[in-house]
Amino acid sequence: MTILANIFGVLGICSATIIYQQKNRKYLLICKLITDLLWFFHYLFLGAYSGAAIAAIGACRDVVFVNRSKRWAKSMLWLPLFIAVSIVCNVLTWKNAFSLFTLIASCLSIISFFIGKPKLSRILAFPISVCMLTYDIANNSVAGITNEIFTIISSLVGLLIIDRKRRTSSISE
Repeated sequence: MTILANIFGVLGICSATIIYQQKNRKYLLICKLITDLLWFFHYLFLGAYSGAAIAAIGACRDVVFVNRSKRWAKSMLWLPLFIAVSIVCNVLTWKNAFSLFTLIASCLSIISFFIGKPKLSRILAFPISVCMLTYDIANNSVAGITNEIFTIISSLVGLLIIDRKRRTSSISE
């Protein structure tokens, strides 16, 4: 099981490194969906069920948010629904106090992607990554630890390059 967990973890790292480089919300969410599915399997095979549950919720959230232009996905009820489901799943998969970090990360992620501003997603990536980094350390997830370090770097690069470039081009216009 550890070998499968590591394979999915490495694929998750690869997928996650490009999320915050996306300039458009739809592509950001599609990359996030793929990444969440890979992390679901990583945590499942690692036996870290709070992480697996939060990744599964994240994948469902990504499907809804990528379809925001469709009538069924426009409802404001999705935000409280996903937060409530995160709380219930966290209670059901509770292992120890470190499980709480997945709940905090999930709620911040839900809010971030619900609002749908890539810059906000890049900013909130920091506290989300700190929470998941703590959870990964507690669950001996080397791939998770590596991923969170890459996520912090990737979101910082996105903030510095994409957002700075937009700020510079809007000033020069």
